[in-house]
Amino acid sequence: METKILRIDAKTTFALRHPLLRKGRPLSDCPFENDTHPESLHLGAYDQKRLVGILSALPNPYPKAPDPLSYQLRGIAVLPSYERKGIASQLIQKAIAILSNEHRLEILWLNARIQAQNLYLNNGFKAIGATFEIAGIGTHQRFFKKFNPWLEVSF
Repeated sequence: METKILRIDAKTTFALRHPLLRKGRPLSDCPFENDTHPESLHLGAYDQKRLVGILSALPNPYPKAPDPLSYQLRGIAVLPSYERKGIASQLIQKAIAILSNEHRLEILWLNARIQAQNLYLNNGFKAIGATFEIAGIGTHQRFFKKFNPWLEVSF
């Protein structure tokens, strides 16, 4: 299977964001803060013409280092029948390539569902802090990847 990773708009992510990440909640819960920011990046993974995975990278400051250019990964999801095929990793690597090329990316961070932690560890992220609950969604862990080796950040 050859998957193509393409830029999409925020609204296109809702086709997977809603059933996979906001199941049982109203469609109005799908938009994220900064979804429509001009520097936000939304990617879709396609198997032929079928959207099978999504990722959003939003220009949200990392809470403990508000000045450096940081992006938050959000809304990463892959259709269950396409899981464990490397699609989420492809989306992450494509986002890193685009953000590094188009911006002075210094920090990439996210709050991930605990069951997805190996995906982020295998893509060079470090887990930081204790796990925490997001009401109605589940247990999460914060992950962080630094692109500027001289940047001092407290965890």
